[in-house]
Amino acid sequence: MSHVRALEGELVALGWNVLVITLDSLPIWCRYIPHLSEKIINSFYRPLGFLYKGRITSALYKYFFNIKSDIRIFEDIYITWNSEVPSVTVLHAIWSDNLQAYSVNKKRLHKLLINETDIINKIKHSIVTVSYPYLEYLESEHYSDVLSKKIGVVELGVNQSSIIRNNDSNIKSIVYSGSLEARKNVFFLLQVFKKIIEIDPSYRLTLIGDGPDKQELIYFAKSNSLPVKFLGKLTHKNVIAELPRHGIYLHTSIKESFSYSLLEAKLAGLKTCAYAKLQVPNEFIDVGINSFKIDEWCEGILNIDSAPKRFNAENYTVNKMTLSLLRLVN
Repeated sequence: MSHVRALEGELVALGWNVLVITLDSLPIWCRYIPHLSEKIINSFYRPLGFLYKGRITSALYKYFFNIKSDIRIFEDIYITWNSEVPSVTVLHAIWSDNLQAYSVNKKRLHKLLINETDIINKIKHSIVTVSYPYLEYLESEHYSDVLSKKIGVVELGVNQSSIIRNNDSNIKSIVYSGSLEARKNVFFLLQVFKKIIEIDPSYRLTLIGDGPDKQELIYFAKSNSLPVKFLGKLTHKNVIAELPRHGIYLHTSIKESFSYSLLEAKLAGLKTCAYAKLQVPNEFIDVGINSFKIDEWCEGILNIDSAPKRFNAENYTVNKMTLSLLRLVN
């Protein structure tokens, strides 16, 4: 929702009247139908439940909110629909590429992928994704040559006026901000940190966020006497205030298409260390690791270069993102 709220604020600043539609906008009697359908279908036919959740959500939105408007911006390919209203759909991520937390039948996964391809190809208005590496991955690898729809790119942006930059940060203080879930690979992060403090006990780690893996992560940290602070879920303002207290942003996620967390860490002046094959803008990552071998990550962090890597912050403003989307509405 941070992207949506930032976009809403910029559109209002540009003079637009904006209505943000979410599941909470639906009448209470049908608000939970998409979630229930996902859970029921996934209980016996995973991962197709995610697909049907999107289809049901789209039908409900279209029924209740197919109102007169100058433009529509859809934030998900699964909930979009074609109409005479000038529109654009933002492809942030796709379910067939984000199922690390689930055990999935390959035939069903392929069926999900084919259905996603069909959805994308049938959208008549503009579709954009959020980074050039992610577009290349989708077209040349994930969907191979089956996409007939041309997809553009609009890189996301943040309100940079609130960013606090610390040019004298503690390089031995590591921070992570994000969900504590399988896709983010936080258990691996703790294993890397465990090896680091075996070599240099002066390092410290702070985790910002909440999620289904939190209690097991706390148990792992306590069992191994790791100097880790769990700050829980913070407001965006407090995250921005916390980041510059550290020197290294460690991001062990398996999959990303953009990553606000990496962007905000770069804007705050931290050195960023992440998996080199993430489909995020290249300048988001100072130290890219090519595998998930603990020793490689430790070496990268312990020998991190304190000199700043070139980074063009002007490419990632909310204003630029908003104007780019508006130009693509058709």
